[in-house]
Amino acid sequence: MSGLLPTSTDASSEQEGELRTLWLDSDDAGELLSSLSSDTARAVLTALHERPATASEVADSVDTSLQNARHHLTNLREAGLVRVADTRYSQKGREMNVYAPSEDPLVVFVGRKERKTSFLDSLRGLVAAVGVLGVLSLFVQWLATPAGVASDSLPRMADSVGSGGAATAPLSLPPGALFFAGGLLVVALLLAWQRWNRLDRPTV
Repeated sequence: MSGLLPTSTDASSEQEGELRTLWLDSDDAGELLSSLSSDTARAVLTALHERPATASEVADSVDTSLQNARHHLTNLREAGLVRVADTRYSQKGREMNVYAPSEDPLVVFVGRKERKTSFLDSLRGLVAAVGVLGVLSLFVQWLATPAGVASDSLPRMADSVGSGGAATAPLSLPPGALFFAGGLLVVALLLAWQRWNRLDRPTV
């Protein structure tokens, strides 16, 4: 009968939910910091970000007792940092929870509300800029690829050009990748200039 029960899991450590924000002086932040007050608790959360695991697997991973691992998993769940992502069964048919990080990534803020708003606006702008760069890079790569020639055959074509005895030059990066890298550099320079502008602004 136990052979019919699932002994593996499809749970993932990916966090695909909405970004959560938390003020340091809020009640929820106090619970969160309390749940992460020990080295073992932080090790448990780090291990789950690497891969989902059962309580016994967590205990083995961070070198602690099963009872201690369950204690920290309970605290982390109550703080909203960990969730039960799946259920699987041991070889003996015993049901076990599979733990994973919360689906929603979390940012804790210290300071004024204006800084929080500014940070979130910058983060959203950065994500949007990288997304646009990715789409444009694919378009540039499509324009640069000769019609009817598969992209994976380009290295072999380049190798055959240099096969006449002369040394073959190393294959350069695809145009789309170069465009994407250049765009990231421009975005980084703009962010650095914006930050320098803020720091250079005299305080009143």
